[in-house]
Amino acid sequence: MELDRETTCKYCLSPSNGSQYCCEACSILDTQVGPLTLAAKNPFAHLDQCEFTNLYKQNADKDYDYLIFCEGMHCSSCVHLVEKLPEFYPGVIEARANFGQSTVAIRLSPNGSLAKAAQCISELGYVPKILSVQDNIQDKYTQENRTFLKRIAVAGFCAGNIMLFTIPIYAGLSGTWEKVFNSIGLLLFLPILLFSAQPFYQGSLNALKFRTINVDLPITIAMLTGFLLSTWNFAHGQGDIYFDSTASFLFLILSARYLLKRVQQNYLAPARMQTYFQDQTYECLNTEPSLLIPWNHVRPGDILKIKQGQTLPTDSKLLKSSATIDTSLFNGESLPQVYTEGMTLLGGTRLLSEVVSVQATTSFESSQIGKLFQDLDQRSFQKSSFVGLTERLAQKLIILVFALAGIFALIYSFVNPMEALQRALALIVVACPCALAFGSPLTLGLAIKKAQRMGILIKNANSFEQLLNIKNIFFDKTGTLTEGSLSLTKTVPEMIPHSLMEIILALEAVSHHPVAFAIRKSWPDVNAATHGTGIEEVLGQGVRGYFDGNLYEIMAVNLTEETGPIGVEILKNHQSVCRLFFSDRLRADIPSIIVNLQKRGLETFLVSGDRNFRAHDTALECNIPRANAFGELSPQGKFDLLKNYTQSCMIGDGANDTLSLQHADVGIAVKGSVDLSLQYADIYFTRGGLQPLLDLFSLAEQTRRILIRTLTVSLLYNLIGGSAALLGFIDPMMAAILMPISSALIVLTSLWGMK
Repeated sequence: MELDRETTCKYCLSPSNGSQYCCEACSILDTQVGPLTLAAKNPFAHLDQCEFTNLYKQNADKDYDYLIFCEGMHCSSCVHLVEKLPEFYPGVIEARANFGQSTVAIRLSPNGSLAKAAQCISELGYVPKILSVQDNIQDKYTQENRTFLKRIAVAGFCAGNIMLFTIPIYAGLSGTWEKVFNSIGLLLFLPILLFSAQPFYQGSLNALKFRTINVDLPITIAMLTGFLLSTWNFAHGQGDIYFDSTASFLFLILSARYLLKRVQQNYLAPARMQTYFQDQTYECLNTEPSLLIPWNHVRPGDILKIKQGQTLPTDSKLLKSSATIDTSLFNGESLPQVYTEGMTLLGGTRLLSEVVSVQATTSFESSQIGKLFQDLDQRSFQKSSFVGLTERLAQKLIILVFALAGIFALIYSFVNPMEALQRALALIVVACPCALAFGSPLTLGLAIKKAQRMGILIKNANSFEQLLNIKNIFFDKTGTLTEGSLSLTKTVPEMIPHSLMEIILALEAVSHHPVAFAIRKSWPDVNAATHGTGIEEVLGQGVRGYFDGNLYEIMAVNLTEETGPIGVEILKNHQSVCRLFFSDRLRADIPSIIVNLQKRGLETFLVSGDRNFRAHDTALECNIPRANAFGELSPQGKFDLLKNYTQSCMIGDGANDTLSLQHADVGIAVKGSVDLSLQYADIYFTRGGLQPLLDLFSLAEQTRRILIRTLTVSLLYNLIGGSAALLGFIDPMMAAILMPISSALIVLTSLWGMK
């Protein structure tokens, strides 16, 4: 339902009693700046050439055009400024900043210019680096960290040496040597002033130029004031000199920011699954002698030797007679599948049998698992509502802190001007809401990574919050409540000739149908016949082929009994020679899981395309009320049923239940191709069964508790620290020391809560 713009705040969507904004802070934060005046000579002009636009253009299935790494993004104010890019350059339709990755995803208008968008970001004070699909963001982190460490090293070296030359003065040194040591302190402060402090200058210019509020401006004012006052006193030989305290203050602030940056990079990086291949190397047989290559260097045509337990790095063709493969990543099934020579093995599946040789058919980026990674990365740009709330709260807190500091400095200046300035600066530094804006995305990032380790892929962190509001859960039957893996239970006649078994295996060798896998699993010691011709699979009908001039077909059995099992019939020259019957068993843990969900106050439903009697029988076994069991439903029928319920969760097949998964408040796919499933579902289980569902509910509750805890800790710290600063118990130097401690406290709170 759309929010009523007349009764909600234009900036934060809170109730506003009929006005545009709920408070003065929101009206300031939503200030319209207008387009930037860009220089005629654009250093990024080359980006508009076809070669570069094609190189950096993201895949067509993504809802943004380009991804840009913004070196220098360090706080929520930066996020707010970068997301105003469409105001600065109308050629950008949308800009979504990701604080965790220091990136912005932009969507351009048909006439928009990538070069001008990059120029605008540069004008905002950040270093734009366009990322292609193949680029690794970790390389950008390394470059940014190297620059940051240089600034810290210079500040630390100079501050330490200034302190060495200041200690004798504090001890009573006077006369000529006092002047010499103060001169050395002045010279040592210049590298900090001219090099280490550059990020603060840029942030201050942004605050003045774009009418935003950030902590860089008061830090810059305090630093320059301390430097100029110290230089004046030194030149006139009177008053105090603050080179040592100002240099130490800048060093501590830079160190605190670097700490935040490193935690941000380690824990808020995209939820990629490249760790699935971590430290795995593959023997490439294309050269003599063979070479070991990493997973991301595999190219189409490479012949690889895959060892038992290894994960296939990309889609490949099996070159050996057979292989047993763990396909749980793609179909959620815990039972392995048997593949035969010539069949395609998907990247991300794991070899369970002995060593095999495969030939790569795609690169990693073009494989199904590569596309999955890209999709998960794309979803990481969607902010959760809780993160949006804390970012807005942080912005309002900045305004409140600045207002209090300004009012206090003005009033207390009549008592002690220098003390008023120091207390106001201490308040701004100690109450900087960086940790507040940082805590929520950190917790959610850790939760998504923990879910991944538990076999749960989550596209958007909003799913945690939505899951806790669910009242109704709909389960598809086949593959969700049942094992989804057929087992051969009966043959007619009971004994089948060995030669016929070989022909049946040969016919099913090229099929990916569940019946084919069930047959191969049931007869592992039988070899498929090799003299067949014209073998083909007819979609929706079965398979057929010729052996010794006879036509053999495998077709579905047309059973008239209402309780008949699933079966196939083998025909020789259109005459029945045998029948095979299969069953799909209920998962053993389903009844207890359903009871657990019902104890949580959730209403459970079963929806299936199977016959009504089978749906009712399965519901009875699962402890689902008979009235909540619906059979003989098409995908459209399931969708129509779900439309009658709110706060619903659909758990089903990622391929057949796409309408229902997309409509539900939370869609969970437990079966089907993982890349197709995640186009419509919010969550995908790579582990078989429904135990991951209970784990997901527990994780969502844990995440909510930690979010509330980190928010409470941040607000209490700001309240206590701010009060102590105004009362004079904390000076700017102590505030600079407490700043990284507060950030470390938030990090430890989140890490401890998510262990």
